[in-house]
Amino acid sequence: MLLNKQKFGIFRNLSFAIQGLREVFKNETSFKVEVFLFVILQVIIFSLPIVILAKALLSTSIFLPIFAELANSAIERNVDLVTMEYDSRAKAAKDAGSAMVFVSFLITGIIWFWTAFFLFF
Repeated sequence: MLLNKQKFGIFRNLSFAIQGLREVFKNETSFKVEVFLFVILQVIIFSLPIVILAKALLSTSIFLPIFAELANSAIERNVDLVTMEYDSRAKAAKDAGSAMVFVSFLITGIIWFWTAFFLFF
């Protein structure tokens, strides 16, 4: 255990989080696409004449791919930090991160499908 661990305040921690978002947005094309889709879908959600609970469910669900992409980017950077050479374990870690993003899109799609089904049918 580190006894002299430097403590940071909430504003400094927030600045680290913002730096992380900027770095991922700057270097990850897929994250840019997902943020673009997020904004478009938010506009669509709040322009639809549906109940507020459905809007909240749909709006919340589209955060899943954003979170998954951030985690996947962290996994990829850590793997690249450890080894730049091909390693089957590194590939497995990166593939698992990609699978996480894929599953998050599936879950979001299922939420959207069932919400639309219950609202319109």
